[in-house]
Amino acid sequence: MVEMIGDFEGLAEVFRALAHPVRLQILIKTIDAELCVQDLQDDLDRSQPNISQHLTVLRERGLVVAERKGKRVCYRPADDRIAQVIRLAAGTLERLEAL
Repeated sequence: MVEMIGDFEGLAEVFRALAHPVRLQILIKTIDAELCVQDLQDDLDRSQPNISQHLTVLRERGLVVAERKGKRVCYRPADDRIAQVIRLAAGTLERLEAL
């Protein structure tokens, strides 16, 4: 049985933050390794402003944390359970595509 969820608006905000392909890619890339903006820019072939814009959304929702390393700012997921959420969603997608 699913535990009672009191803050549906807050939960919806988390799912809205996860609902963009670039933000999902950022989270997936940072699950295994803390990455800096430049690394994400190179890995995802996106501009620095675009990556920063998506990181701002993730940071505001509490999904990533930033750490300054000299002139660079590096990011990692704020909670290990984010990886579980993404894996569960991917499993659900696989099941739906198999129907």
